[in-house]
Amino acid sequence: QIFRDVCCHREIMALKVFCRSEAHGCQEQMSLQQIPDHLNVCPFFEVPCPLGKCKERMMRKEIPDHLSWKCKHREASCEYCMTKMPLTDVQKHKETVCPAFPVSCPNHCSSSSLPRSELSSHQHDCPKAQVSCQFQRHGCSFKGLNLDMRQHESTFAAEHLRMMANRNAALESKVDDVKGELSERYKVLPSLSSRLAELENQNDELREKNRQMEQKLATMQKLMSSHSEKLLEVELELRSLRALRDEVENVRGTLDNVRTRLNALEQGGRSSSGSTTHTLASLETQMNRHDDMLSVHDIRLADMDLRFQVLETASYNGTLIWKIRDYKRRKQEAVAAKTLSLYSQPFYTGYFGYKMCARVYLNGDGMGKGTHLSLFFVVMRGEYDALLPWPFKQKVTLMLMDQGPSRKHLGDAFKPDPNSSSFRRPAAEMNIASGCPLFVSQSVLETGSYIKDDTIFIKVTVDISDLPDP
Repeated sequence: QIFRDVCCHREIMALKVFCRSEAHGCQEQMSLQQIPDHLNVCPFFEVPCPLGKCKERMMRKEIPDHLSWKCKHREASCEYCMTKMPLTDVQKHKETVCPAFPVSCPNHCSSSSLPRSELSSHQHDCPKAQVSCQFQRHGCSFKGLNLDMRQHESTFAAEHLRMMANRNAALESKVDDVKGELSERYKVLPSLSSRLAELENQNDELREKNRQMEQKLATMQKLMSSHSEKLLEVELELRSLRALRDEVENVRGTLDNVRTRLNALEQGGRSSSGSTTHTLASLETQMNRHDDMLSVHDIRLADMDLRFQVLETASYNGTLIWKIRDYKRRKQEAVAAKTLSLYSQPFYTGYFGYKMCARVYLNGDGMGKGTHLSLFFVVMRGEYDALLPWPFKQKVTLMLMDQGPSRKHLGDAFKPDPNSSSFRRPAAEMNIASGCPLFVSQSVLETGSYIKDDTIFIKVTVDISDLPDP
């Protein structure tokens, strides 16, 4: 159990033994190691019939005789049509489908035996076959044997001619009626043709007008979309400017009060030195407080400027084009574990749609760490999430843009897993990122034309074609 004794195994396999088929007549002796090869050719070894349906076993040397005479599933030929088939199917073939098998006429005529393939043609000529008179369509109701049909035709020849004459007269009257109807219709045909031509011309004109209207409608929709975007941006700017204007007015009013009090102090400043000192201290405190408020306003103005920059680059059609500058520096920061990942600006599927962003690991993440650029898609908490369907189900396409003339962009796409927490309604600012840890190899990225001027472009597209309106 600890190690194999190779020497002992070699000695055992070299022992001389009889063939396993010794009881059936094999007298061969050989080493134990030669037994498997011998059993593959031993004529006395029991093997199954090579025909799969046969379950019998026999010695290998008996297989030729078994296949020639004994096997029930051996190949045989039909003695009538010479078709080859398994022996077990020959009898059924003869009784059901063999075209050369002799069968008797079902009408028990003088033809006692004929091939099955000729039976259908014999039925037409059989003297004992039941047939109807060929003038049945003209009104003759006679039915009888083929043998009696000639006598019927010769006996009722005059009656058959009378039936045909009546039939012919009825057909001629119908033809006259049809001719009358056709002549009436031919009279109105020219007016109908001219009317049809007029309708076709009107239809062509309407189609052309419809095409022009569709073009105008598409142009108007584009203009309305661009105007809506501009109006939304202007509204956001106006809201922020109104808030800032109110705050600035408050500051101006406070400064005016301070100036008024300073003027009053300058006029009556000699009245009391103690009160003047106290008033100056309070004024200095107020000035310091106003300086602090102005600092806060400066910070808020800087924050508003940043928000305007984000709004200028935000898209509302489900497409993000992310420009990442200073690739080498940011890559070194990722290698040194200073800044492992970068987030893009938010983008949306519509003004009231999903809020999303992209996240990139320039030195890779997970399986791609140190070898690949990893790219992920992130669903963020938006203002209109309560009106949107969840989980998020839209197809997402991630792409690294080729800046060379060949435009061989590298991309990958996926359909969100509805059971993943990454695509449920966000409870925090953003969900767990989902995407491609092995998005693109760093060697491919840095040797192709994907980096120019130390800048790369990443494109994320969300399919909004089937997205319902909120």
